[in-house]
Amino acid sequence: MSEGINRRIVLQGASAATIMAILRGEHAVAATPRKGSGKARGTLPFAGNQTVTTLIPDRLYRIGCVVKAERLSWLPEDINAFEPLNAYLLTDGENCIFVDTGSAIMLPAIKSALDIIDGRQVRVYFTRNEADTIGNLGYILGTCENPIMLFGSAGGILEWVNDPAVSILEVRNFLGRIAVENARNGVKRDIGSFAFSYMEAVTKQMGMTQWAYEASTKTLFTACSFGWRHLATADAPTVIQSASNLPSVDVVAREIVAKCNWMREAVFPERIEAFEKVFRDHDIEILAPVHGCVIRGREAVTAHVNLAIKAMHVASKLQDTERLRYV
Repeated sequence: MSEGINRRIVLQGASAATIMAILRGEHAVAATPRKGSGKARGTLPFAGNQTVTTLIPDRLYRIGCVVKAERLSWLPEDINAFEPLNAYLLTDGENCIFVDTGSAIMLPAIKSALDIIDGRQVRVYFTRNEADTIGNLGYILGTCENPIMLFGSAGGILEWVNDPAVSILEVRNFLGRIAVENARNGVKRDIGSFAFSYMEAVTKQMGMTQWAYEASTKTLFTACSFGWRHLATADAPTVIQSASNLPSVDVVAREIVAKCNWMREAVFPERIEAFEKVFRDHDIEILAPVHGCVIRGREAVTAHVNLAIKAMHVASKLQDTERLRYV
């Protein structure tokens, strides 16, 4: 156990095979971490638009790639655009903290980000238990030396992986080697020079979804929320710093319900009030979703928050197309 967390809760309900990504050969926990300069790197290009982009020098990086939006199940089918897929890395003199690890297709960018670690203590946190947030979790835990997992969710962390080659004995061995620290809703904790607050995600589809706020960078990590800013071309900037040229309220509402289908024909004033409260209570200058563009700057954040609130009101008036199939 670590910090009052029973490790068995972490994998509750998962089969022995679900942690194969961590336990197979190249993912051995004792592997030597990759070395690098540890300095701000700007953008490091890879084939397929795999990049590590500096958001705050020596402090916060966006890691990810760009894919065609039409391939993604959480978007309306007729979107003609490109979608950034994102993970994040926070660094100070002693610590490196991954916030979400992205889809497996992002592995080249994740490998590049490991060069920044340079021997520092690695922690990994994920906002929810889905493939676009934990797709590289096993690789990071298995590649970095003595990693620590920040855990605030529930259920089997890799239950979407199924490989019958992994035995129950290997599962028990995994439970004994990865340290786990508490990141439950309502927890506030300092890690080095970082100050985290973990909270329930206000807008979400999956029940056990969190948001995380880091005070020194003024960043709100929003899981799948605020994922509706796309790219016109695959090589366009993945960071938006302007409050102009926003999508329409109707377009955003349509995208929100494509992900959160419970909003259609629903009334949820308490959710909207909770949403507004998060932005009253926290000084936020960066919105960091796992898909869609990063939104940076106080003016840009305010404009996108106001747009999201308007879109939620519109979303509740949209017809439930699934219900209409049975009318």
